[in-house]
Amino acid sequence: MARALPGARPDPAPARSRAGRALALALALALPPLASAQIPGPVLRGEFWADLEPVSKVGDPWPVPLDEAARRMLEEAAWAFSGIVYGFEYSYTPYDKTRGIEERFEIASLGAIAPHSLTLVGGSRVRSDYETRSYVEYRPDLSQAELMGTYLREPWKGSQGVGRADILRGVGGRAEAYRDALRAAVRSFLQGLEPNKPRLAKGRVAFERPPSLSLVDGYYVVQARVRVMSLEVLPYAAY
Repeated sequence: MARALPGARPDPAPARSRAGRALALALALALPPLASAQIPGPVLRGEFWADLEPVSKVGDPWPVPLDEAARRMLEEAAWAFSGIVYGFEYSYTPYDKTRGIEERFEIASLGAIAPHSLTLVGGSRVRSDYETRSYVEYRPDLSQAELMGTYLREPWKGSQGVGRADILRGVGGRAEAYRDALRAAVRSFLQGLEPNKPRLAKGRVAFERPPSLSLVDGYYVVQARVRVMSLEVLPYAAY
């Protein structure tokens, strides 16, 4: 069968050569076009980092092993990239001192990207005594890229927010800071949408780009740019 490959010496048996060409043609017709199967999509890329000597030892080994730190970076990046590709449903009740209503913000992920499908960018890994950081990449498939494209059109709107959480809360504080940034972005969006404070607002929100997380004065601080779509806004008059 090796003689049927391009560049090999012709098979002296014409019948066998014709059979090889027929088989190659049949395989070519059966397979999808290579160009359509491998069209490159957008690459999501962001810098993520993990504590090696966390201030809070709640739920943390100390120091954090490098393999565990790498796992945490990939998990955090997978959650953030999932927020870019799939986004979240949100339910938001603004704080109202007069009515004695506490602020409440809840989100539910609309899809998840597996951490093992992400890549730590070679050569970008930087380690100090206190932290390790690296760029992480993910290449969405065509259906994911199309979904992301819908967030750039109406009725989606842009917004941004800054979230904070005490570093003494450890790994849980990092997640809390991300959620708080989403809350702040949705709150800012609603303030521009409705002149009066709503009783309840529901919709969808997606990260526009990978959010950034830093340490500022004992707090995890997340800055996030998002796209928001309002699905339901209930005024107090409706109750």
